Amino acid sequence: MPRLPRVDDEVLVINESWPGANIDGEPGLVSGLLTVTRTAGNGFLLNLVVGPLGVGPTECDHVEFVLSADHAKALREALATS
Repeated sequence: MPRLPRVDDEVLVINESWPGANIDGEPGLVSGLLTVTRTAGNGFLLNLVVGPLGVGPTECDHVEFVLSADHAKALREALATS
């Protein structure tokens, strides 16, 4: 199986901002950061952080999933073809 590229243990980083609205409907910008990183045991973690543009990490929502090597490879391939 080919080895995924390694740059300071970050396999994939996507940082985007887009128009959004809060629960009350107030317009604003939303920022999202998706990373896939290699763990110390050569596993993979997918991390997603979403929140208003320009706020600190404590004001954002954080989600983390453990990925198998096969899922990390499939994610990389899917994003490379889109």
